[in-house]
Amino acid sequence: MKRLTAQILALLVTLCAAFMSPLAAADQGYNEQQLIGETWQGTFDGDPGEGSLFYRLDFLADGKVKVLRQSGGFNKTEVQNWYIEEGQVVIRSNAGDDITDFDNATFAYTDRDQMRFTKDGSHCNFHKLYQTRAYLHVLFVLVGLIALNELCRHVKWANYLLWFVLPIALIPLFSSYGVTYWFKWVKLYSVVGAAALFTLIRFTPIGDKKWARFGAAAFLALNISEAVLQDFTMGNMANILNATGGLLSIITLAGWAQIHADKSKQKDMVWPAMTTFWIIAYDIWNIVFVYLNFPGSATAQAMVLVAATLPSLFIKKGTWLQARAFTLAGSFMYYFSCPFMYESNVVVLPRNDELMLLAGLASFVANGIYAWLFFRKTREQRMASVLS
Repeated sequence: MKRLTAQILALLVTLCAAFMSPLAAADQGYNEQQLIGETWQGTFDGDPGEGSLFYRLDFLADGKVKVLRQSGGFNKTEVQNWYIEEGQVVIRSNAGDDITDFDNATFAYTDRDQMRFTKDGSHCNFHKLYQTRAYLHVLFVLVGLIALNELCRHVKWANYLLWFVLPIALIPLFSSYGVTYWFKWVKLYSVVGAAALFTLIRFTPIGDKKWARFGAAAFLALNISEAVLQDFTMGNMANILNATGGLLSIITLAGWAQIHADKSKQKDMVWPAMTTFWIIAYDIWNIVFVYLNFPGSATAQAMVLVAATLPSLFIKKGTWLQARAFTLAGSFMYYFSCPFMYESNVVVLPRNDELMLLAGLASFVANGIYAWLFFRKTREQRMASVLS
C-alpha cells in the first residue's frame, strides 16, 4: 500500500510540473492573425434550473468563427462573424441564427490566454484551449483525488483540516470568483458536510449512534435528490429518464444500519451492503446527469466518479461511500478555489439530442435493471422468511 501511495504521489508531482510549464506565449498583445486557428472555451452559469452553458469558439480565416453552444437540451454549432474593434473581439450572428448570445456583448482580453465576456451585467471568462494540457488536467484530477482519498484514509488530522477548517477558512476565496449558481453551492457544502460526518463516524463515538449511520446514508440520498430535482426542472425527456434512474437509485439503497468504522488501522467507514452493481448503476446515472446539465464539466466529473470507484473495488472493498464523499468534496473545493483550472481545460464529449436521449435511457435501464433485481431478491427473502 505504501508503494502504491508513493507511486500515486510521484505521478501527481509529475502532472503538477507539467501544468507549471510555460505552455502559453509570453506576448500579451493580440491581433486578428493571432486568433486565426485558435480555439477558445467558456462556461457560463445559466438561470436557476438551466444548468450551465458551454461555449467553444474556433476562429477561422475570412472573419468567420465556428460557435458551439451546449446547455440543457440545446446543442448547436453555427458559423458566425468576428472582427476586432477598439481592442475587443466582436462576434455577430447571422440572420436566422439560433445562437445570438454574443450579439451586443463585450469580449475583452484580460491576457493572451483569457478573454472576459460580458452581457447584460453578467460575465464569464473564456480561455484559450491547449489540448495537451486539457488531457493532462483530466489525468491530474483522477490521480489527485485518488491520492486525496488515500491521504484521508491514512492521516487522521488531514480529515479535520480538509473537512472542518478549510471549508470555513476559504469562504472568502470561494466567494471571490463569482460562482452564483445555487446548485454548485448546495453541492459543495452538502458533500463537505458528508465528509465531516464520516470523519466523526470513523474517529469518535458518534460512529456508534444509529442516527449517524442513518445520516451517512441520508447524505447520499440527499446528494442524489439534489440532482434529481435539477433534472426534473429541466423537463427534457433525457433529463426525465435520468431523474427516474436517480429515484430508483435512492429507493434501492439498503443496509444502512450496517455502516460502521472497521477495526483496521485506518478505521475506514464501510458499508457492507453496498453492491458493485449499485455503484456502477449510480456512476452511469451521475455522469449522465453532469453530461446533460453541465456539459463543460462532464469529462472531469467522470474522473471524480472513477476516483471513488477504483479504490473501493481494488484497494479496499466496502469503502465506496467514504471515497465518494472525500473525492467529491475535494473536487468541489478545488473548483471553488480555482475554477479557471476546470474551465480552461475542458475536454468536450460528443453531444447531440440523440446521444443525450441515449444517455438518459442508459441511466434509466441500468438503474431499472438493478431495481428489478433488488426487489426480486427482497421478495424472495421475505417469502423464504415466511416459509421458514
